[in-house]
Amino acid sequence: MRTKLILAIMLCLGLISLGCNISGSSVDTAVAGGKSVATTIAAALTEAAGTVSASGTEGASTLPSGGGPSDTNTPASAETLTAAPTVTATLAPSPTPAPQIRVAFISGSNPWIVEPPAAPRQLSAAASVDGVYLSSDGLRVVYTHRPVADGPAEVRVVNSDGTGDRALLSSVQVGALEAPGSALYTDVNLLQWIPGTHRIFLSTRGQFEGPGLARNDDLFVIDADTGTVTTVLTAGNGGDAHPSPDGTKMAVSRGTSISVCSIDGTGMHSSVISFPAVITYSEYTYDPPVVWAADSSRFGVIIPSEDPFAASPTGAIWMVDGESGAATLVSTLSGIFFLPSGVLSPTLDRVGYVRAAADPSVKDSYVSAPDGSTALHLGSNANTAVLSFAPDGQHFAYYVGAPTTVFIGSLGGGTVPIPGSLMRLSWVNNGQFVFSQGTMSSWTLQLGNVGGGASLIASPAGDRTTFDANE
Repeated sequence: MRTKLILAIMLCLGLISLGCNISGSSVDTAVAGGKSVATTIAAALTEAAGTVSASGTEGASTLPSGGGPSDTNTPASAETLTAAPTVTATLAPSPTPAPQIRVAFISGSNPWIVEPPAAPRQLSAAASVDGVYLSSDGLRVVYTHRPVADGPAEVRVVNSDGTGDRALLSSVQVGALEAPGSALYTDVNLLQWIPGTHRIFLSTRGQFEGPGLARNDDLFVIDADTGTVTTVLTAGNGGDAHPSPDGTKMAVSRGTSISVCSIDGTGMHSSVISFPAVITYSEYTYDPPVVWAADSSRFGVIIPSEDPFAASPTGAIWMVDGESGAATLVSTLSGIFFLPSGVLSPTLDRVGYVRAAADPSVKDSYVSAPDGSTALHLGSNANTAVLSFAPDGQHFAYYVGAPTTVFIGSLGGGTVPIPGSLMRLSWVNNGQFVFSQGTMSSWTLQLGNVGGGASLIASPAGDRTTFDANE
């Protein structure tokens, strides 16, 4: 029957292609078993559609709306016959590009970028650059350029492909953001991208001729696409701003309090945590760093005891609801949490810190749960501390002996030494990190792995370098 049906269809289509007018009665005579060609074709299409559906194909219905021809004497249209291949073509999704590691850095006082394994490339001819910052999508690099050595910085932005290099705030505009008072001039204190946006947090400070640091505790937002500058928190009402990962909220850390509000400064929950100022034995105020949970629902913060050199120092670990500002004291651990600082993991379930050993000249470094349980001892030395955690909190960087002698540890207890003399380390994902090594005029940037090993990605020139990395 199938063979006869195919022969009948081929005969009809061949005659039609020659311009012949095929009547319904002629078609009927070409069909065995008293069934019309159209009916048989419809049944065949139904069977084919069922076969596609059974294979898991999305959009298995390939017939036009209405289900198919209603006149059994009318052959199925050509569009109906060719619909099935169209469905099959939609099964191949567009390939998702693999995440790309990007590292912005300074080389020869100019801004550069590298996207391993590609070669580094210069982003701008602007010289005297002293800071580079990558947007979370990797498409923009904001950098500070100092036209005059003893004057305010200029804030500029460039696309990561090297196009669109432009000033967002001239040095004159930066200097005019706040009155300098007794300082020589007003300068940039903090630059930070708001996650998921092309907007940048900026705060200012007074620059003195000698020692001294006068942060203005203000906060501005610069739109890197439009150049618009907006005042978010006026002088004296801000602090160190820590935006949430979803870019909707921020925690504001000051020397004696932690507050939380919307990203535009509204809905402020002031002083959800209050504490005595930490004695820094220097001219600056310590603003405790805040760590947001990945879902932006809450953040954690460690408040060191007032005097880090007093007997039996402690660290109070707090968790704060990101919407209501409700604060909960999780624990108060014995240990040194300032000089060196304690570190919370991004998952907020681990803390790194040191404790004085029986010998007062020796410290023990630990990673534990926030309540002090499941403590993992890392090392004993006069100089030891935990530096940072990977995003998933499973691995961490710490040093023993000297801040440049760094190891990658694991909650499972494994340890991998980082070769050479490390200057700075930044995690880019759960298994990789970028680190800088070297001395003046002899720098390298390398991509390391938690399992060991590293690859050279750039060799910056010049007396100094810094970098910002993300994926």
